[in-house]
Amino acid sequence: MVFEKVKESAKRGLEQGRSRIEETRAVRQRNRLLQELGEAYYAEHSGKAAPEAVAGKLEALNEHERSQRELQASRVERGRRARDIMHPGAECIGEHENITSAARKMRELNVGSLPVCGAEDRLHGIVTDRDIIVKSIADGRDPNEVKVRDLAQGSVVWVDGDAGLDEVLRRMEDHQIKRLPVIENHRLVGMISEQDLARNLDEHRLAEFVEKVYATP
Repeated sequence: MVFEKVKESAKRGLEQGRSRIEETRAVRQRNRLLQELGEAYYAEHSGKAAPEAVAGKLEALNEHERSQRELQASRVERGRRARDIMHPGAECIGEHENITSAARKMRELNVGSLPVCGAEDRLHGIVTDRDIIVKSIADGRDPNEVKVRDLAQGSVVWVDGDAGLDEVLRRMEDHQIKRLPVIENHRLVGMISEQDLARNLDEHRLAEFVEKVYATP
């Protein structure tokens, strides 16, 4: 985990360096376009150039500024961390509770899965409505007797609160999951859902996410 944090920190440093270089180039490009626009205006008023020349230079400047606004929006998006986009205070189901309680909580919250927590909000797994049906009800087991911990088995996919948005998307897409627990200091601090992503991604990237998560094998 320490290695992953060092790697993430180095990646952010590299991105920041590249961003500064790009910003310097953008400023120089804008200054050049402004100079060319001024020269075109002077040439038009001197009768040495047609109005179309000014219009062309003005369009080039407007296009440059539009592309810079889009680039800045993209940088803001990439700069967001898991803790920035999650909804905090995720509802847990205790590992010792039965699956009847889990099903009721899912109904109350209108969700299809719940994080399973032990002492001090330590994440122990995820239980889904499908787990309850396939691993309990379909086998004829009494839902009042089956403990949530019995269904929350296997490795849990989660993300650190400091993880970048790209890492969040990669984990959700690779594992084709729609809800991702966020952990800080070994405690569950929030969840990231499709709704959270919809508020923080542009339409193109959100469409990519949906396509990958809902893709059939």
